Amino acid sequence: MRLLQINTAAGRGVAGGIPEAIGSMAAARGIDARMAVGRPNGRSASQLLRIGSRADILTHVAATRIADRHGLHSRAATRRFVRRAEELCPDVVHLHNIHGYYLHLPTLFDWLRGSGVPVVWTLHDCWPLTGHCAFFNAAGCTRWQQECHHCPLLHDYPASLLLDRSRQNHALKRRLFTSLPDLTLVCVGSWLDSIVAQSYLRDVPRTVIPNGVDTDVFAPCAPKAPADSPLLLGVAAHWEARKGLDTFVRLRRELPAHWRMRLVGLDSRRLRSLPPGIEGLGRIDSERALAAHYSEATVFVNPSSAECNNITKMEALACGTPVVAYDAGGAGEGIGPEAGRVCRAGCFDDLCSAIAESAQGRLRPEACRDTALRLFDMRRNLEAYFTLYASLL
Repeated sequence: MRLLQINTAAGRGVAGGIPEAIGSMAAARGIDARMAVGRPNGRSASQLLRIGSRADILTHVAATRIADRHGLHSRAATRRFVRRAEELCPDVVHLHNIHGYYLHLPTLFDWLRGSGVPVVWTLHDCWPLTGHCAFFNAAGCTRWQQECHHCPLLHDYPASLLLDRSRQNHALKRRLFTSLPDLTLVCVGSWLDSIVAQSYLRDVPRTVIPNGVDTDVFAPCAPKAPADSPLLLGVAAHWEARKGLDTFVRLRRELPAHWRMRLVGLDSRRLRSLPPGIEGLGRIDSERALAAHYSEATVFVNPSSAECNNITKMEALACGTPVVAYDAGGAGEGIGPEAGRVCRAGCFDDLCSAIAESAQGRLRPEACRDTALRLFDMRRNLEAYFTLYASLL
């Protein structure tokens, strides 16, 4: 089998690390696995094909900022990629994030439609369903269910500073994304599956395969923080607004002073702006080092306003650490009563109460670990992808 994946970038932290993990398993099975990316960030188990150049991306970004034309530039770069893809003759094409300023969508879908190749598309966010945004939760917007217009999140990724083409973009996506005769959608969680069921993709065959983590690496590996000095942990690859950094700042003011707070994944600007009492760390690339932070934490806190089914929650549970999260999208999926607490979305008082309850040590690390092994084990969830490939062939 020849497998071609397409994603914004290569690397563990991109799209939940799923494309990279699929490539690793494919290589171990002797499968010819290639990955086409807009940004070849480092090494990969797959053979990487770059789509376009940095200049192409910058031009695409500029067009998006001015005219809200995300996915409608990089035409020449996409044509060059399509010619290379045709030479590869893939048996399956697996799409991941096709946003990110590197693809001309009409060119890509014209090729996919005419190739006759089965297409799997893993949806990692809501961008394929809307005329602009990747997450609509913050605005409580439901226009995507019928026809996007007057976008309330125009300045959110992929930000447009001038024009609003959400109506035209929504219509174009509907036409392109429903045009493939052999497309199967994969939703990374039940919440996202319910959202797709309300969209123009409702009639496309789909299944649910949750993201997963390596439960051999993400496992209890460090002593828990002492009971008299509980440690609250937050982790994000990118601390964008929806991840809730401002909520951690507010928690620092409200929670007892002897409770420690540690945030991982901050850039230099955010590190400099942290208030006293919050320990800030930059990006940690070592999975084992990250597992040690999860293992030490008393509670993992996820105050995000929008998630599909986030990896950090899974990593924390696998390390035996209970999770407190808002009921925002799929952020709370899989968190049973013995593994954490799910609070009303945006209710700060509920969040504080849940953190205080969880920090008392009543939630068993074994229950958290069992939840991760049952729902989020990477190997088992990856097998579902290869079973899907086989069924399409």
